[in-house]
Amino acid sequence: MQRTHLVKAGRLCLVLILCSLVCWELYWRSQGFQPTYNDDKVLWASSRKEVYRLSDRATVFIGASRIKFDLDIPTWERLTGEKAIQLAIVGTSCMPTLQDLANDERFKGKLIIDVIESVLFSGLPRDKSAIDAISYYHKETPAQKMSSFIDYGLESRIVFLEEGKFGLNSFLYRLKIPNRPGAMGPPDFPKEFSVTTFDRQNHMTPMFLADPQLQKIQIGNWTARGSFRKTPGLTGKSLDTVFEKIKTSIDKIRSRGGQVLFVRPPSNGGYWENECLVYPRGEYWDRLLKYTGCAGVHFKDYPVIRDLTCPEWSHLSPQDAVVFTRHLVEIIHHSNF
Repeated sequence: MQRTHLVKAGRLCLVLILCSLVCWELYWRSQGFQPTYNDDKVLWASSRKEVYRLSDRATVFIGASRIKFDLDIPTWERLTGEKAIQLAIVGTSCMPTLQDLANDERFKGKLIIDVIESVLFSGLPRDKSAIDAISYYHKETPAQKMSSFIDYGLESRIVFLEEGKFGLNSFLYRLKIPNRPGAMGPPDFPKEFSVTTFDRQNHMTPMFLADPQLQKIQIGNWTARGSFRKTPGLTGKSLDTVFEKIKTSIDKIRSRGGQVLFVRPPSNGGYWENECLVYPRGEYWDRLLKYTGCAGVHFKDYPVIRDLTCPEWSHLSPQDAVVFTRHLVEIIHHSNF
């Protein structure tokens, strides 16, 4: 008798759990959300494995968030016939990934580096996410590979599995605990801001693009994270050290037959005004190209892309990402990269 009661209780709990999960899923779908992928170190590692394709079949992209939004992968692949391998990481310096590729003797392909001055030349520690992802890639176990395979299948079908939006931590972030001197909480990005594809491309959602208030909130996030601070970037020997590290890594890649190109994607509004003030082009972008001997594509140099508008001042909409990518392919083609 007791066993029968336990079985019935177990079945009832299972039904209640399933009903709760179904209701939770349906609720978020009713709010306009669709399944997407967790943009984490596991997904990064799956892309990192692709860098060994022949140089005429793939191009690797590294940097921070702008190239993740601004490069439209389907457009790139349709126009070039090459695989776009997205290794950029949101809010993170390209330095750890660049050094990892430089030290990998098997990598001999084409590399495009996204330059965001406030990430690369601020002197602030912005490499933890990249270090964690690289470590995971090199130490990934067979069990972790199988787990990620299962996760991808579920994430592509179930909305609430996106931890960045619907995980417990994302809800805790919304408690609005005040920042303290020396302690700042994580950014509270609108859930509607973006989604991530399996290829690690980020898109702003239609909900975000249709709501100016959400765009203002995101601009406020950039402000809160210090994106508009007037503190000068690295100078003198500190800046020389960054340039030297970049050049050393690039020289290693070139010595194996690889190619490297820098790209400065669009920004506007207060973001661009502050970048011009704190990171003068001549002292950072121009000097970077001269120091490394690499070619570069700066959006302000090309009328076809210099006036593209970023809804929240820092990233392009999906529609303009297609335009940017199309012209980027043309510019690169004419530069014989």
